[in-house]
Amino acid sequence: MTGVAGAVDLRFGWRRSETVLAECRVDAPMKVVRPFPSAGGRLVVQLITLGPGLCAGDTLRVRVTSEGGARVVVTTPAAARIMAMTGGERAEQHVALHADARSSLEYYPMVAIPFPGSTFVQTVTVTAARDARVGVVEAWALGRQARGEYLAFARLSSRTSLTVDDVLTLAEATEVAPGLHDAANAAVLAGRHYTASGFWHGVTLTGRDSPAPPADRTLVAFGQSKPGLAYLRALAPDAPALDAVIRRSLDRVATSWQVAPVCLERFRC
Repeated sequence: MTGVAGAVDLRFGWRRSETVLAECRVDAPMKVVRPFPSAGGRLVVQLITLGPGLCAGDTLRVRVTSEGGARVVVTTPAAARIMAMTGGERAEQHVALHADARSSLEYYPMVAIPFPGSTFVQTVTVTAARDARVGVVEAWALGRQARGEYLAFARLSSRTSLTVDDVLTLAEATEVAPGLHDAANAAVLAGRHYTASGFWHGVTLTGRDSPAPPADRTLVAFGQSKPGLAYLRALAPDAPALDAVIRRSLDRVATSWQVAPVCLERFRC
């Protein structure tokens, strides 16, 4: 199994009352688009993977650090495609995020789409200071809906953890292997094609922060699991419905943080 090993290492600092990209190291096929200033003094950075998508044997590594005072939003301009594979091949991605004291780091990549026969293994490891703010939302399509490829991939595996001041605060997993179990007839999926999982550290929600009722056949859980920690879980029949849920959740978090919401649509194809 051959492939490429791409990587990006970003460090953001707070200089003269603004967030700056202090260090950037990139290995192809990854690329960083010039940062854009946004509302609330945040800096929006887009990560791009050149080529058709993640192929068999590819491994991507992403490391982002926000130093004290920095306010960063990391996103992607287009959906990530996990290309078709055979014979037990797989692609991997490993994301490491660190937020220093009094900094803000948000990671909102666009939806990932696994193609037929593909296996994708991912880890997202987040470490943060207690007084930092962190947000992570991952979204998945369960195959290309227009092509009738629902659950045609081999395996989707993602592990996410949050450690605050050296204490494990959150650990979650997504594991879907249609070839090993009858995922298509699982009651919770019920034919839904899109799913999302997210969390925010350093946020306090109120009753006014609850998202509006979702569209028909969309399931949403959004709330506070413990002081300072909020969560999102969603299943949706299509991409527009999932996008609406994520957008409402980001708006509620921005309200709690008393900052203007970042318009991610502006940075996407």
